Amino acid sequence: MGVPETFDLFLGGGKGGGKSRLLAAMFLRHTEQYGSRARCLVIRRSFPGLTDMESELRQYFHEVFGDDHYNGQKHLFSLPNGGTVQLDQLEGEPDKLKFAGKSYTHIAVDEVGQYPNPTLVDGLRASLRAPSGVPTRVILLGNPGGVGHSWAAKRHALQQSWVPYTEPATGAQFVTIASTFRDNIFIDREKYAANLRAACSNDPELAAAWLDGDWTVIRGSYFASVLDEYRNMFEPWPHLPDSLDCPPGHFRIGRDPEWRIFLSHDWGMSAQSLTFLCVESPGAEVFGKFYPRGSILLLDELTTADSNDPTRGLGLTVPEVAARIKSMCDQWGVAPEGVADDAIFSKTGAEAGSIADEFRRAGVIFTRARKGSRVAGW
Repeated sequence: MGVPETFDLFLGGGKGGGKSRLLAAMFLRHTEQYGSRARCLVIRRSFPGLTDMESELRQYFHEVFGDDHYNGQKHLFSLPNGGTVQLDQLEGEPDKLKFAGKSYTHIAVDEVGQYPNPTLVDGLRASLRAPSGVPTRVILLGNPGGVGHSWAAKRHALQQSWVPYTEPATGAQFVTIASTFRDNIFIDREKYAANLRAACSNDPELAAAWLDGDWTVIRGSYFASVLDEYRNMFEPWPHLPDSLDCPPGHFRIGRDPEWRIFLSHDWGMSAQSLTFLCVESPGAEVFGKFYPRGSILLLDELTTADSNDPTRGLGLTVPEVAARIKSMCDQWGVAPEGVADDAIFSKTGAEAGSIADEFRRAGVIFTRARKGSRVAGW
């Protein structure tokens, strides 16, 4: 509570750290200070998801003011000090219209990791307006995991707690406050920890993240328990130009027929495309490390993702992507050939034919990956 209201906040850490109660206390302080000029908003991706926050706020304000000042139909608290706290949902672009022209002095987004990217969250700042002398603030609440784990961790959760920083995308001044269930005196901490462990019995990394507030261990995937850098990563292989002799223990992947080299491609234009340069080991040692027979090594990658939003592509055409793929392959001295998602082989009805045909004309040769059922494959 000691951070000035001129700073935005990221309330992170693990589950059960008392973030909702802290939010209620901050809203109370804000409305007590500024009365009817204080207009607070709490956002979540769906109304059912607001149930816990609604209960927390109702209990807290009842303890302070006595009576229930909540209108369930409007999802609105009208407090005796004149301030208001509105609860609402923001799931997609159409929902933004609800906030057009409205002004709020404090905006909180609960479970921010449920948003796959920060676009909607950032857009709420358009409604952050206040009369002269009333501070405005954005408060983000989040736990490790979820589809938005990556951007929330990069922007906020991995920042040092209690140390102000500028968030580059928005230019806002933030302070991250991390807490875990161990900091929350209002719950049965031993029982809560046991419940969290039971809920994550098949995902030890998620359990560690929720219990310890560690945002570095979550991979956010089905294979979280096996995707570990200590098990899967290897030192980068050097590029060896043709003009250099091949030193002992080195080799050029394009010149050794025992090492199968191929591209693996997933097309996207409005969404990002991704191309991996892979090599399959014959069971050999290279650069001081032995790779078992059949191991697939990822040597390089090319993505067309927007640096500000990894879920969006740059809108590049097939020839433009093909040129980048060929440049990557040239660095390794390998042919631009491999497999791609079956969808790019579908005929579009245009003169260009399929996307795969366009790649072929641009000098990149793909064959069908023949993708089957993910369940059957697994």
